[in-house]
Amino acid sequence: MSLMTEGKTPGPVRYYLACDRGGCGARIMFDLVISDPGPSRDEDFFGYLLHPAEEAAPHISGMGWTFLQGDGYWCPSCSG
Repeated sequence: MSLMTEGKTPGPVRYYLACDRGGCGARIMFDLVISDPGPSRDEDFFGYLLHPAEEAAPHISGMGWTFLQGDGYWCPSCSG
């Protein structure tokens, strides 16, 4: 999966997203300010790691990107 983040919640998080469809080189970068700190690392390690991705999912979908289970993120051109 090609979604990567830089930054910590709460606060600004930079997202890097590349299309996972073979042969496609589409990439985007965007910033979101996430006010919810999410679960603590000690309480829920996977929730702690996935929290920024879950917060960005509606924004990513709104830009026309699609998440396909097992295939990752596809850009708007490949999703259509």
